[in-house]
Amino acid sequence: MAMTYAELKTNVQDITEMSFTDAQLSMFTKQAEQKIYGFIKDLPIMKKTSAATFNASSGLSLPADVLYIHSVVQKTDNTTVNRKALVSKDYDFLLEAYPLSSQEATVDEPEVKYYALDSDATTNQEASRMTIIVAPKWNASITVDVEYQYHPRSIVDTDGDEEQPWLGTNYDSALLNATLVEAARFMKAEQDIIQLYDQQFVLAVQQVVGAVNLLGADSYRPKAVPAQPLTVPAPAQPPQRQG
Repeated sequence: MAMTYAELKTNVQDITEMSFTDAQLSMFTKQAEQKIYGFIKDLPIMKKTSAATFNASSGLSLPADVLYIHSVVQKTDNTTVNRKALVSKDYDFLLEAYPLSSQEATVDEPEVKYYALDSDATTNQEASRMTIIVAPKWNASITVDVEYQYHPRSIVDTDGDEEQPWLGTNYDSALLNATLVEAARFMKAEQDIIQLYDQQFVLAVQQVVGAVNLLGADSYRPKAVPAQPLTVPAPAQPPQRQG
């Protein structure tokens, strides 16, 4: 069952029997999305691939929406057939192992082996200010695919005519219950109410986690360590009266 942002706002206010401003509902929803994406690290919808061609002796600026890097793969002949995964190393290792700032290449598409993350000369701490450094630092152009993690577009920033985000389309129960948790905290609701919403949120997220586990499952090669379910908090019990 899909849920639009307009429906989400109506449901939150109906369930809590409270009226919120648009700014407050936006804050609740975006915090809920961040919480869900924090629980689930391997959701395919959160992965993106960026292809880039740059000089190996210089750095490659990361896209603005990067959270962290999954892999960097070098491509040759501008195809996806001949591919080589680069090994992630510490930046200091690259400086020590490959001290030359530039090496003359003897072929058109020289192979590189390693990559590291570096920051540019700025005080801005955004991921978009990070660069990928490769080694050896050939003075030649190379092409890479950078697979990275990012936060998908928020349902808050989606117009009615746009395609709805994956989370609201497929797992609206997780989004609704996570938003209710944030709204309850804002209202300073009773602890048992917050725990009830939180319990329903964890149950809904378990469904998403189960779907992610199935995406990577292989019936012929079971995982060595089975996925552990999220802990569902027990509902609060009223204090017992004495006497």
